[in-house]
Amino acid sequence: MKAVTNYVKNVVDSVRTTLVGMRITGKYLLQKPITVQYPDERLPIPNRYRGIHYLEQEKCIDCLACARACPIDCIEMDAVRHGKELEWISFTLDYQKCMFCELCVYPCPKDCIHMGTEYAFVSFDRSEFVHDLLSYRGMARDAKTRMIEAEKKKAAKEAAKAAKAAAKAGPSDGASEAAGEKAGDAAEPDSEKEG
Repeated sequence: MKAVTNYVKNVVDSVRTTLVGMRITGKYLLQKPITVQYPDERLPIPNRYRGIHYLEQEKCIDCLACARACPIDCIEMDAVRHGKELEWISFTLDYQKCMFCELCVYPCPKDCIHMGTEYAFVSFDRSEFVHDLLSYRGMARDAKTRMIEAEKKKAAKEAAKAAKAAAKAGPSDGASEAAGEKAGDAAEPDSEKEG
């Protein structure tokens, strides 16, 4: 008798738990599916997401603040200054080391390095994780024209300064020559008298 009671109880429990599960399934059965077909579709990413960095190269002044702030030294910058203009050689970030802490973003005085929303950085080769953030190498066209104009202005200033120095030096040399000639003229009559 006890075996029959246990059997009936097990059947009732099975039916009850199946109905609970089917109720949850039925609740979602008629809803629109929420599956995202990655990588063709992507879920929206919040603005403060810490993804792969991007650099506004035109704003950057090569102050090395971001590289100094990085706790694991994964940022390397190299640029040559031509007066106020920069000639970019490299700006690399090693994503094998980077821990996406965002500490490189805050000390930047020009607010030119940012954490992006891109996160899919997959590769079979480790060397590809050293990512170059530069959009161009060398100097920008605007920077080249500004540098050429600055060089022309500097050359014009130096030429004007040299001309001014020559003009100053010219009359004073002429005055001393004139004084020397007057002294020579004055000496000649004395020698004639003696002769």
